[in-house]
Amino acid sequence: MSDGKGGLQAAPRGWWRLQRVLAILCVAGVLALGTVLGWLKWHEHELVFESEVSRTEVSGLIPAGAERVSIPGVAGAALAAVILRADPSHDSGLWVLHLHGNAVSAFSAEQLEHVRRLASFGLNVLSFDYRGYGLTPGVASEAHMNEDAEAVYAELRRRGIAAERIIVWGHSLGSGPAVNLAARHVAAALVLFGAFTSVPDAAADTYPYLPIRWLASVHFDSLSLMPTLRMPVLIAHSKGDMTIPYHQGERLFAAAREPKRFLSLGPPYADGFGGHVDGLYDHLDLLAPPLSALVGQQL
Repeated sequence: MSDGKGGLQAAPRGWWRLQRVLAILCVAGVLALGTVLGWLKWHEHELVFESEVSRTEVSGLIPAGAERVSIPGVAGAALAAVILRADPSHDSGLWVLHLHGNAVSAFSAEQLEHVRRLASFGLNVLSFDYRGYGLTPGVASEAHMNEDAEAVYAELRRRGIAAERIIVWGHSLGSGPAVNLAARHVAAALVLFGAFTSVPDAAADTYPYLPIRWLASVHFDSLSLMPTLRMPVLIAHSKGDMTIPYHQGERLFAAAREPKRFLSLGPPYADGFGGHVDGLYDHLDLLAPPLSALVGQQL
């Protein structure tokens, strides 16, 4: 600083004190951010795949008429599954390959109720646990979930179900392997409910002030795959979804080819998650017209 006579004057002591405080705050902020990001990265697997929680959700009861089966998976893995057929008087002949969401089991009371409602709708249902979830041993991962979905699709085909009679149905986390499966095979339709565009996008919406998407090693990049699908697509999303924001469902729909339908589910929601868990299953009557149009069969 100038002393007005061409010389330099020492900066006030308060100025240097402020500089020091700001520097300390910057260092502390960087360290805090690094700690948070490090914790999130270290716990990424358990945050994305809440498989341990799913094992506490297993119910000992399955609906009347349901059948518990074991499906051969990759490298000797046995996938626990449940089959519930529609009543013969109201059987559409269509099969739902049901890929459930996170932190639950195909054998949880909640998921079994979802299966029961689908069957009462005239749909035959095969629902299963991915490796590491519910009653299926193993370790959950993106690759394993994709492989497990492939194995269950192959099981339906082995049982004589025509590809054109299979509806691939992905709910929440299950939408990732559902889209991946639909990109590789023929099916009557793909139904997505509470689906994300990708795991990094979902993480960025959950932690909007953190550069979290660049740390993600789990991707399930459904948005990139949507334009490649060559089957009818129905996307349902609850407007109040508290887990996966509504706009992600809209982006998936925009990226999909025709024929496609979007089902917007409004309140009230009874599940405590803004309709993310039960929104579609509570309103299957709303699903009938658009799905019937897509599969060319009245439901």
